[in-house]
Parts: sequence; C-alpha cells; structure tokens
Amino acid sequence: MPEPFPGGFNTASGGFLVGLEAGELIGGFRVTTAFCNRGGICHGGKLATVCDVYLALAALFREDLRTDFLPTVSLGLDFLTPVAHGAWVELRSETLRITRSLVFVQGLATVEGTPAVRANATYHRTPQRPDAAPDTGAMLRALLDHAIPARGGVTP
Repeated sequence: MPEPFPGGFNTASGGFLVGLEAGELIGGFRVTTAFCNRGGICHGGKLATVCDVYLALAALFREDLRTDFLPTVSLGLDFLTPVAHGAWVELRSETLRITRSLVFVQGLATVEGTPAVRANATYHRTPQRPDAAPDTGAMLRALLDHAIPARGGVTP
C-alpha cells in the first residue's frame, strides 16, 4: 500500500504485511533482530505499534467508513506470552461497534496459533472529507481485489 509519509514512523517501525483470508484482512510480520529488546524477544513497543495500525486498517478495510485515517483515542494491550526472535506474528480483528464519532475494534496477535497479545482500540471516526483525500479502506480492498458485502442499505 502506498505510504503517505515515506521515511515516517510506519516505515521506521518496520511495518507489517497484510493479506486476505476468507474475506478478512490478516496482518503479520516476522520478528527480526531489529524488533527485539535486550532479552532477545519482540519489544512491546513493536507489538503495540503493529496492533494499533493493523486494527485501524482492518476496520477501514471491513467497514465502509470512507476516510483516510482513524486517529487512536485509546489502545489497550495485554501481553500474554513473550514473542521470540524469528517468530511469525499473525493478527486478526473484529469491529465491535461503530458510532457517529467512534470505532471500537478488538484483535488478537498469535504465534503458531497461541495468543501472544490481546488488543482493543477505540478510534475517532473522522468525517468524510469533500476533497480528494484517499479512502484507505477502498484502496486496500482494491489492492486485494475484494468487495465488501452489501449491508442491506444500512450505512455504518
């Protein structure tokens, strides 16, 4: 996906990959030396960053929010087990509720099916902008060749 600020924090933090599985946006990354703390395990800051960005992207992908950005209002994490160097971390999420101004999302980061991080986030639902700002969810769906299912005429 095009990075609006090349060389910015998302790039510096190492990013993560996304893919499509059963119509859902799945995230993942391999724990490299660059992501490890002095104990040789994945740094909590890397896990927090990936969870924050992935949960927002997954909500934008899944829901027709028609915006480019969901600023974080709150982010809660439970680190359930250390994540070792070399591990593949996979992320999945679900959107819990959407209001006029907020989006509530929860997710789980796993390693070989074992829960490693539980995350929940609240994002500010920014208004649709009249200018030509990109719709991040639509861009992701186009890149992954995915259409969101119709909601029976109900707009979130």
